[in-house]
Amino acid sequence: MRIEQWVNHEHLEPATQVAYAANFESVPYPSISIDNFLRLEKLAALRHFFAAEAKFEEKFYFKSWVNKQLSEEAVPANVWHAAPEEHRASVEFMFVGLHSNYRMGLGALTNLKFAELLQSPMFMSFLEAVTGVKCMTLTGFMTRVFVGGQYITPHDDFRKDRNLCGVFYLSEDWHPSYGGCFRHRGKGSDCVKVEPLPNRLLLFQPRADLLHDVEPISQAGAHWRRCAYTLWFGTPLTPDGQKVVTPPQRVL
Repeated sequence: MRIEQWVNHEHLEPATQVAYAANFESVPYPSISIDNFLRLEKLAALRHFFAAEAKFEEKFYFKSWVNKQLSEEAVPANVWHAAPEEHRASVEFMFVGLHSNYRMGLGALTNLKFAELLQSPMFMSFLEAVTGVKCMTLTGFMTRVFVGGQYITPHDDFRKDRNLCGVFYLSEDWHPSYGGCFRHRGKGSDCVKVEPLPNRLLLFQPRADLLHDVEPISQAGAHWRRCAYTLWFGTPLTPDGQKVVTPPQRVL
Protein backbone atom coordinates (compact mmCIF):
# COMPACT_ATOMS: atom_id res chain seq x y z
CA MET A 1 0.00 0.00 0.00
CA ARG A 2 1.23 3.48 -0.91
CA ILE A 3 -0.24 6.72 0.38
CA GLU A 4 -0.54 8.13 -3.15
CA GLN A 5 -3.02 5.32 -3.91
CA TRP A 6 -5.35 6.94 -1.37
CA VAL A 7 -4.57 10.62 -0.85
CA ASN A 8 -4.87 13.07 -3.73
CA HIS A 9 -1.48 14.10 -5.06
CA GLU A 10 -1.93 17.81 -4.35
CA HIS A 11 -1.70 17.13 -0.59
CA LEU A 12 1.58 15.23 -0.91
CA GLU A 13 3.53 18.12 -2.41
CA PRO A 14 6.19 19.35 0.06
CA ALA A 15 5.34 23.03 -0.45
CA THR A 16 1.65 22.35 0.18
CA GLN A 17 2.45 20.44 3.35
CA VAL A 18 4.63 23.28 4.64
CA ALA A 19 1.72 25.68 4.06
CA TYR A 20 -0.68 23.37 5.91
CA ALA A 21 1.68 23.17 8.90
CA ALA A 22 2.00 26.97 9.01
CA ASN A 23 -1.79 27.35 8.92
CA PHE A 24 -2.20 24.76 11.67
CA GLU A 25 -0.04 26.81 14.03
CA SER A 26 -1.47 30.21 13.06
CA VAL A 27 -5.03 29.86 14.39
CA PRO A 28 -6.34 30.07 18.01
CA TYR A 29 -7.60 26.48 17.77
CA PRO A 30 -4.66 24.64 16.15
CA SER A 31 -6.28 22.89 13.20
CA ILE A 32 -6.50 22.55 9.43
CA SER A 33 -9.12 21.36 6.97
CA ILE A 34 -7.83 19.40 3.98
CA ASP A 35 -10.43 19.28 1.21
CA ASN A 36 -10.62 16.83 -1.68
CA PHE A 37 -8.59 14.50 0.52
CA LEU A 38 -9.11 10.98 -0.83
CA ARG A 39 -9.02 9.74 -4.40
CA LEU A 40 -12.55 9.50 -5.75
CA GLU A 41 -12.63 5.70 -6.14
CA LYS A 42 -11.69 5.26 -2.47
CA LEU A 43 -14.26 7.83 -1.38
CA ALA A 44 -16.98 6.10 -3.42
CA ALA A 45 -16.21 2.72 -1.85
CA LEU A 46 -16.33 4.15 1.68
CA ARG A 47 -19.62 5.89 0.93
CA HIS A 48 -21.09 2.57 -0.19
CA PHE A 49 -19.83 1.02 3.05
CA PHE A 50 -21.78 3.61 5.07
CA ALA A 51 -24.87 3.51 2.85
CA ALA A 52 -25.38 -0.22 2.31
CA GLU A 53 -22.81 -2.51 3.90
CA ALA A 54 -22.46 -1.29 7.50
CA LYS A 55 -25.02 -1.72 10.27
CA PHE A 56 -25.51 1.19 12.68
CA GLU A 57 -27.28 1.30 16.03
CA GLU A 58 -28.50 4.38 17.88
CA LYS A 59 -26.47 4.99 21.03
CA PHE A 60 -27.06 7.35 23.94
CA TYR A 61 -24.15 8.60 26.05
CA PHE A 62 -23.84 10.21 29.48
CA LYS A 63 -20.90 12.26 30.66
CA SER A 64 -18.87 10.34 33.24
CA TRP A 65 -15.50 10.53 34.97
CA VAL A 66 -12.97 7.70 34.58
CA ASN A 67 -9.54 7.99 36.24
CA LYS A 68 -10.13 11.72 36.73
CA GLN A 69 -10.84 12.17 33.02
CA LEU A 70 -14.19 13.11 31.52
CA SER A 71 -15.45 10.23 29.40
CA GLU A 72 -18.71 8.91 27.98
CA GLU A 73 -20.90 6.07 29.19
CA ALA A 74 -23.57 4.35 27.08
CA VAL A 75 -26.99 4.27 28.76
CA PRO A 76 -30.49 3.05 27.77
CA ALA A 77 -32.54 5.46 25.70
CA ASN A 78 -35.19 5.97 28.41
CA VAL A 79 -32.52 6.88 30.98
CA TRP A 80 -30.92 9.35 28.59
CA HIS A 81 -34.22 11.05 27.72
CA ALA A 82 -35.23 11.33 31.38
CA ALA A 83 -31.93 12.86 32.49
CA PRO A 84 -31.14 16.59 32.75
CA GLU A 85 -29.46 18.07 29.69
CA GLU A 86 -26.19 18.65 31.57
CA HIS A 87 -25.77 14.87 32.02
CA ARG A 88 -26.09 14.10 28.32
CA ALA A 89 -22.98 13.82 26.15
CA SER A 90 -24.31 12.75 22.74
CA VAL A 91 -26.78 10.74 20.74
CA GLU A 92 -25.68 9.16 17.47
CA PHE A 93 -25.64 6.02 15.33
CA MET A 94 -22.54 3.85 15.84
CA PHE A 95 -21.15 1.11 13.60
CA VAL A 96 -21.97 -2.32 15.07
CA GLY A 97 -21.11 -4.73 12.26
CA LEU A 98 -21.69 -5.68 8.64
CA HIS A 99 -24.79 -6.91 6.87
CA SER A 100 -24.28 -10.62 6.19
CA ASN A 101 -24.33 -10.27 2.39
CA TYR A 102 -21.53 -7.67 2.50
CA ARG A 103 -18.92 -9.51 4.59
CA MET A 104 -16.51 -9.29 1.67
CA GLY A 105 -17.98 -6.22 -0.01
CA LEU A 106 -15.77 -3.65 -1.69
CA GLY A 107 -16.76 -1.01 0.84
CA ALA A 108 -16.02 -3.27 3.82
CA LEU A 109 -12.62 -4.20 2.43
CA THR A 110 -11.86 -0.55 1.65
CA ASN A 111 -12.83 0.38 5.21
CA LEU A 112 -10.32 -2.16 6.58
CA LYS A 113 -7.61 -0.90 4.24
CA PHE A 114 -8.40 2.69 5.20
CA ALA A 115 -7.84 1.81 8.86
CA GLU A 116 -4.57 0.14 7.87
CA LEU A 117 -3.48 3.30 6.05
CA LEU A 118 -4.39 5.54 9.00
CA GLN A 119 -2.14 3.63 11.40
CA SER A 120 0.79 3.20 9.03
CA PRO A 121 4.21 4.88 9.45
CA MET A 122 3.76 6.65 6.11
CA PHE A 123 0.54 8.25 7.35
CA MET A 124 2.25 9.31 10.58
CA SER A 125 4.89 11.02 8.43
CA PHE A 126 2.12 12.75 6.47
CA LEU A 127 0.47 13.99 9.67
CA GLU A 128 3.74 15.39 10.99
CA ALA A 129 4.40 17.13 7.67
CA VAL A 130 0.99 18.87 7.57
CA THR A 131 0.63 19.72 11.28
CA GLY A 132 4.10 19.59 12.84
CA VAL A 133 2.73 17.09 15.39
CA LYS A 134 4.52 13.77 15.78
CA CYS A 135 2.35 10.66 16.33
CA MET A 136 3.22 6.98 16.63
CA THR A 137 0.00 5.43 15.35
CA LEU A 138 -3.79 5.53 15.23
CA THR A 139 -5.04 5.17 18.82
CA GLY A 140 -8.80 5.35 18.18
CA PHE A 141 -11.18 4.90 15.25
CA MET A 142 -14.96 5.48 15.33
CA THR A 143 -17.46 5.09 12.49
CA ARG A 144 -20.45 7.33 13.13
CA VAL A 145 -23.67 8.64 11.60
CA PHE A 146 -25.71 11.59 12.89
CA VAL A 147 -29.30 12.23 11.81
CA GLY A 148 -31.94 14.83 12.64
CA GLY A 149 -31.79 16.04 16.25
CA GLN A 150 -28.52 14.26 17.11
CA TYR A 151 -25.48 16.11 18.44
CA ILE A 152 -22.39 16.09 20.71
CA THR A 153 -22.13 18.50 23.64
CA PRO A 154 -18.98 20.64 24.28
CA HIS A 155 -15.98 18.62 25.45
CA ASP A 156 -12.25 18.31 24.97
CA ASP A 157 -10.50 15.28 23.49
CA PHE A 158 -7.42 15.60 25.66
CA ARG A 159 -5.91 12.32 26.79
CA LYS A 160 -2.38 11.16 27.52
CA ASP A 161 -2.33 8.89 24.46
CA ARG A 162 -3.62 11.56 22.01
CA ASN A 163 -1.47 14.06 20.15
CA LEU A 164 -3.80 14.78 17.24
CA CYS A 165 -7.48 14.29 16.44
CA GLY A 166 -9.24 14.03 13.11
CA VAL A 167 -12.68 13.89 11.51
CA PHE A 168 -13.14 12.67 7.94
CA TYR A 169 -16.46 13.58 6.31
CA LEU A 170 -18.13 11.56 3.54
CA SER A 171 -21.71 12.86 3.21
CA GLU A 172 -22.82 14.64 0.06
CA ASP A 173 -25.37 17.44 -0.39
CA TRP A 174 -24.84 19.22 2.93
CA HIS A 175 -26.52 22.63 3.29
CA PRO A 176 -25.85 25.22 6.04
CA SER A 177 -29.47 24.98 7.16
CA TYR A 178 -28.89 21.32 8.10
CA GLY A 179 -26.54 22.05 11.01
CA GLY A 180 -24.11 19.30 12.00
CA CYS A 181 -21.01 21.52 11.94
CA PHE A 182 -18.00 20.80 14.10
CA ARG A 183 -17.50 23.82 16.36
CA HIS A 184 -14.35 24.99 18.12
CA ARG A 185 -15.73 26.58 21.29
CA GLY A 186 -14.44 29.75 22.90
CA LYS A 187 -15.75 31.70 25.87
CA GLY A 188 -19.49 32.17 26.08
CA SER A 189 -21.19 31.67 22.73
CA ASP A 190 -18.03 32.26 20.69
CA CYS A 191 -17.31 29.46 18.24
CA VAL A 192 -15.54 28.73 14.96
CA LYS A 193 -17.47 26.39 12.69
CA VAL A 194 -16.03 23.74 10.41
CA GLU A 195 -18.55 22.68 7.80
CA PRO A 196 -18.97 18.90 7.25
CA LEU A 197 -18.12 19.10 3.55
CA PRO A 198 -17.65 15.84 1.64
CA ASN A 199 -14.12 14.46 1.36
CA ARG A 200 -12.83 16.90 3.99
CA LEU A 201 -10.27 15.83 6.60
CA LEU A 202 -10.25 18.02 9.71
CA LEU A 203 -7.16 17.73 11.94
CA PHE A 204 -6.93 19.47 15.31
CA GLN A 205 -4.90 19.43 18.49
CA PRO A 206 -6.57 17.95 21.60
CA ARG A 207 -6.04 20.22 24.59
CA ALA A 208 -7.76 20.39 27.95
CA ASP A 209 -8.37 24.13 27.50
CA LEU A 210 -9.93 23.82 24.02
CA LEU A 211 -13.49 22.58 23.77
CA HIS A 212 -15.45 21.56 20.69
CA ASP A 213 -18.85 20.10 19.89
CA VAL A 214 -21.12 19.03 17.02
CA GLU A 215 -24.17 21.22 16.58
CA PRO A 216 -27.51 19.40 16.34
CA ILE A 217 -28.75 18.26 12.96
CA SER A 218 -31.72 20.55 12.29
CA GLN A 219 -35.24 19.74 11.20
CA ALA A 220 -34.30 21.04 7.74
CA GLY A 221 -31.64 18.31 7.60
CA ALA A 222 -33.93 15.52 8.80
CA HIS A 223 -33.45 13.64 5.52
CA TRP A 224 -29.65 14.05 5.57
CA ARG A 225 -27.08 11.73 7.20
CA ARG A 226 -23.81 13.09 8.60
CA CYS A 227 -21.41 10.22 7.88
CA ALA A 228 -17.91 10.53 9.28
CA TYR A 229 -14.93 8.80 10.83
CA THR A 230 -13.60 10.17 14.11
CA LEU A 231 -9.87 9.55 14.53
CA TRP A 232 -7.28 9.88 17.27
CA PHE A 233 -3.53 9.69 16.73
CA GLY A 234 -0.77 9.49 19.31
CA THR A 235 1.06 6.91 21.41
CA PRO A 236 -0.81 3.90 22.88
CA LEU A 237 -0.61 3.32 26.63
CA THR A 238 0.16 0.19 28.61
CA PRO A 239 -2.37 -0.97 31.27
CA ASP A 240 -0.41 0.97 33.91
CA GLY A 241 -0.62 4.20 31.90
CA GLN A 242 2.85 4.24 30.37
CA LYS A 243 3.43 4.99 26.69
CA VAL A 244 4.29 1.87 24.69
CA VAL A 245 7.44 1.53 22.64
CA THR A 246 5.92 -0.48 19.77
CA PRO A 247 2.43 0.41 18.49
CA PRO A 248 -0.28 -2.27 18.00
CA GLN A 249 -0.73 -3.67 14.50
CA ARG A 250 -4.39 -2.74 14.09
CA VAL A 251 -6.93 -0.41 15.69
CA LEU A 252 -10.56 -0.84 14.58
